Amino acid sequence: MMNYSYMQETVPAEYLPDDGDTPDYIHPVPEAHYPQQLNVVDELVDRHVREGRGNNVAVRFEDREITYEELQSRVNRFGNALRESGVEPGDRVVVRFPNRPEAIVSCLAAQKIGAVALPSMKLLRAKELEYIINNAEATTVVVYDDLLEEVENALPELETVETVVVAERNGVDHGYRSYDDMLDDGSEDLEAYETDRDDLALMLYTSGTTGRPKGAIHTHRQVLATADSYARYCLEPTEEDVFGGNPPLPFAYGYGDLVTFPLRFGATTSLVEDASPGDLLEAVDEHEVSVLCSIPTGFNQILSQYPDGPSEYDISSLRVGLSAGEPLTPTTFENFQEEYGIPLLDGIGTTEMLHIFISHRHDGDIDPSATGFPVPGYECKIIDPDTGEEVPRGEAGLLAVRGPTGIEYWNRPEKQLEAVEDGWSIPGDIFVQREDGRLEYKSRSDDLIISSGYNIPGPEVEAVVEEHDAVSEVAVTGSPHEERGEIVKAFVVLTDDASASDGLVEEIQNHVKNTLAPYKYPRAVEFMETLPRTETGKIRRTELRERERQ
Repeated sequence: MMNYSYMQETVPAEYLPDDGDTPDYIHPVPEAHYPQQLNVVDELVDRHVREGRGNNVAVRFEDREITYEELQSRVNRFGNALRESGVEPGDRVVVRFPNRPEAIVSCLAAQKIGAVALPSMKLLRAKELEYIINNAEATTVVVYDDLLEEVENALPELETVETVVVAERNGVDHGYRSYDDMLDDGSEDLEAYETDRDDLALMLYTSGTTGRPKGAIHTHRQVLATADSYARYCLEPTEEDVFGGNPPLPFAYGYGDLVTFPLRFGATTSLVEDASPGDLLEAVDEHEVSVLCSIPTGFNQILSQYPDGPSEYDISSLRVGLSAGEPLTPTTFENFQEEYGIPLLDGIGTTEMLHIFISHRHDGDIDPSATGFPVPGYECKIIDPDTGEEVPRGEAGLLAVRGPTGIEYWNRPEKQLEAVEDGWSIPGDIFVQREDGRLEYKSRSDDLIISSGYNIPGPEVEAVVEEHDAVSEVAVTGSPHEERGEIVKAFVVLTDDASASDGLVEEIQNHVKNTLAPYKYPRAVEFMETLPRTETGKIRRTELRERERQ
């Protein structure tokens, strides 16, 4: 049972899920047992200073380094400044930055004084910000000056915002509070607020591709649990590790990879603002990145745009790569391992579950055709979507998950009811559990194509189409068809040296027919310059499906 007592003055009770609608939380690994009084920032920052790791480098950004002592000082000063500006425990603080140190300082400062950090994707427009900020009833917005315009456009409609703080880095004129002035004026002495382990620490909003964005809420111990389950057991980080990559910090995957994981283990995070593939390789070289985090598209771009990357950059520091956000195909896994000498751990996680809960381990027997095993600390089962009963191994069904994190929504009781079944969280993915226990991803439940009565997972077809030498990227969706209900359609981006032709369409179709059951081949192929993507790099299949329906 969750304890939201500290929020009662700032959060109406109906905004939080009823106990009967929340997941059953389990904590089977010893590291996920935390004391009742717990503040995540005390664990991620202050503990390292107390235990003599204050000189460890916490953040590398451009040519600068920030030690844990320096990070603690900045967090304390900004935390005191936020408190003096009126931020109270339980208040929601919007943090709107690209991947920069100020974003980490702002989130940690809010959490240390008992407030709730709400990182915001930088590409959101005013209308989207208006909905999220009003829905969260946020009182404060901390924003990079280059991203201020959309906040200003939304301000007339914002009902609860009292303070706007601007980090001045690009000479943008404004009349709001100055981040640097607040940092300079704040006291360096700040004790962490005595939050309960089940008090809220973090809110992340889903991308909203299938309706209004939903606020996923996470507690202090849930934030730590992502590091003490997935990172601790699957990655085995040490103080010597440097985590780097290009997932945005407001993306649950990015927040874990570039904030929670490195800081939990006294390691270093490498931040790159608006990283291109070349920027990532440069960071690997200059920041000595050992754990490289991206999405399949990012790894494919590194391979295609920098074919001589391993000789042009010093990549000797790399030991493992992390991939999430989209299914990682065996082709990408094998090509990257061959070129860069490291395995890519495919993982599935969600905004709601906060981070990865199915993966291989970095030193295990990795089968790139499967996502992996349940992460230590989590249980998974495959259920019949209609009956809720567990299905036999080898049979496709709906994934159900239970562990130290789970799905809880802010002020969305109807969605909360849909997301939990008998205490198990239902992320909405179709999986098969193999006889050896590995879990094989099939599709999102809404990506399943039903053609002439056959259930066809789009990502399964994508993985085979991508094997063709002429294919750079591909998305597969269902397209309405009078006779078959739907047909499989492939949207293909070609490599630079390939040309669209009827012959190439036939080659792609025959390759799928010869690899998968023939009914799964794409009966339609459309060549495109680019695929529509979300800010986090996920293909907008919803947009492609809607275009086909129209």
